[in-house]
Amino acid sequence: MGSSTHPLSQRDVHFTAELGAEAMRLACATQIEPADGAERDDCTVLLLISSAAGYERRRDVVRRTYLSLLDPASAASPLSAELRASVKYRFLLGAPEPAQAAALAAEQAEHGDLLQVAVPESYETLFPKLVASWRWAICTHKFQYFMHADDDSFVRLEKLLAWLTSYEARAPERAPRLYAGYIWDGSEGRRTKPLRDPAQKSYMPVEQWPHDAYPPFASGCGFLIAHQLVDALARRADGLQYCRLFDVPVGIAIAQHEPPAAIEHLPEVRPYRPLPLYQPETIVQHYMQPEEFRQFFDKAYGAPPSAEEQAADARIAAVYDMFVGAKVLRR
Repeated sequence: MGSSTHPLSQRDVHFTAELGAEAMRLACATQIEPADGAERDDCTVLLLISSAAGYERRRDVVRRTYLSLLDPASAASPLSAELRASVKYRFLLGAPEPAQAAALAAEQAEHGDLLQVAVPESYETLFPKLVASWRWAICTHKFQYFMHADDDSFVRLEKLLAWLTSYEARAPERAPRLYAGYIWDGSEGRRTKPLRDPAQKSYMPVEQWPHDAYPPFASGCGFLIAHQLVDALARRADGLQYCRLFDVPVGIAIAQHEPPAAIEHLPEVRPYRPLPLYQPETIVQHYMQPEEFRQFFDKAYGAPPSAEEQAADARIAAVYDMFVGAKVLRR
């Protein structure tokens, strides 16, 4: 992704602070105010699914599985017509290489569900892409909650909406400041110490974050932010610091917000792969291969498992729980 001549090329071995600043500038140029007379779509949850050119197979399987539950014609959907209408989504992509543009245009003509922002694609520009999507979201939708998910995450929409309904009933004063997901906050082994080894995928340069620990942040595999917070972040986007990581700078930006965010840890959001992979209480399951989406979907929404299948899953789960208890694996 990213041509060798593009100023934000992923092939650039040395992704500099200047390139990061340029990515943020492009993100901040995304329109945030609706055009005169433009209507904004109403929804409870606006779901942005991070993807990229070349990941058509992932997007297709997401459409055929959990996003199919939003189809008004779906007879098997556990969502009522009202709840189906309460969720809107887009696949979030950056600016493609010229050779990829035609395929993406054809995909958009067929599905109409791609959001392509001006920030070029690379691992180092995931956060600027998100910032651009915040501004687009404020410009185009009246939403209560913004959700981000990866295109290798399976989202149980009915469980997500049920959790939100329950949370709003339990803590109505906190809901407008909600920041929820699998929260890395230092407790129960959820580390917040920056990795300083450049060979690590989650490497954090000292010049981007000199401190010994991060503020609490949600795993990028699936998190929620209330409209109030998204609006504030989008409007002060030009003051947000570029960071080569994705989920950490969201937590940093939210930690600077006043009044403080209502941070909620959801163990039902799973950034790791449990055993067995399907867990009935899961809201978001990360690191799913395309061929696993259908299997997960069928277990979640198909016929109940047989007694033999339940017994086999229970045996696997017992071994998994033993390793989690011994801190060999993460839950």
